[in-house]
Amino acid sequence: MAVTLLEAQDLVALLHRGTLGSNLWRDFLLALQRRTGADEVVLFLAESGATGGGVVQLGPMQEGSPTMADPDLAELATRGSPLRPKRVYAARELGDLLDVRQGQALARLGATYGLAHLRTVRVGEPGGAGLWLVIGRRGEDFGAADVALLGMLADHLEIALRTWSALEQERLRAGITGDAIKRLNFGWFLLDSGGTIIDHSAEAEALLHERRALLRSPAGKLVPELREAQGAMRRYLDQLSKGHPGSKAIHLSDEPWLDMLLTPRRGGRPGAAPMVTAYVHGEGPTGSERNAQLQDLFGLTAKEAQLALLISRGVKIAEAAGQLGLTVQSARLYSKRVYAKTGTRGQADLVRLVLASIVALS
Repeated sequence: MAVTLLEAQDLVALLHRGTLGSNLWRDFLLALQRRTGADEVVLFLAESGATGGGVVQLGPMQEGSPTMADPDLAELATRGSPLRPKRVYAARELGDLLDVRQGQALARLGATYGLAHLRTVRVGEPGGAGLWLVIGRRGEDFGAADVALLGMLADHLEIALRTWSALEQERLRAGITGDAIKRLNFGWFLLDSGGTIIDHSAEAEALLHERRALLRSPAGKLVPELREAQGAMRRYLDQLSKGHPGSKAIHLSDEPWLDMLLTPRRGGRPGAAPMVTAYVHGEGPTGSERNAQLQDLFGLTAKEAQLALLISRGVKIAEAAGQLGLTVQSARLYSKRVYAKTGTRGQADLVRLVLASIVALS
């Protein structure tokens, strides 16, 4: 008995909507349970290696985090499952497909819920993720319409799985990128030609709250605290409005160290008003971490690592000596040791080394 998309459109909508929800496919599973008269509905989600590699068990009444699946049952949801994708199976059809462990695991599932009749379908996607859907009844067996419904839903299960897998990979990538940005203490502002903040990153918002080097004026403009930086930014915006695009680096603060790069926004539609991206970067409260990383990477002492960090920030030897409580002669001796241990030939070479190493992420 065929089931049309119109007849099942509510289930299809809930299935695709569930891909984006915080409770994965819960509403879909509840609706499917009501539609088929199933006593139990269980969905196994096999993640690909790119998104975790585990198999979790989802149910319509489940609250909170999903539970890990029985290891033997979990195999039936993965790429190596003996179940052919998109085919609807009855429990009796699985006898010749499952090995002893898998058969026993499926029997445990039925016994756990007291189920006499099962129908199941599995789908996969190229990345290795899989969905395995099981519906069960304790009394009367499922009819042809229920089997047809599962068969019709198989294509949509596959699409939902592909969508979920792609979104999950993007979430992981975004998390890694976001962590790197946080470690670099980097943020951005999008400004109009007058310096008014149009948009900004979360990191940039934090800089406004945590740093005194940048302020948001009552009119919503981005304003450096240093007078010299204010003048440099004003001159840059004036040049931009006259059609002279380019980039401009502005030093905002020595303590904490904070710099800003102003650059025209590219890719706008022809005739659009000019805009500016202000990339802001500075040292966060991670000096001790960077100090430790330099010691680990190059075998520096604590004092040598402190001096290396100051030199990499452009601080002159005499100034660094005063900050570290050293004589200028001692600081010069330490700097020679730093250059020797790091294999650099001077201040500029050391700056390049520190910026190119993982110390910048520590």
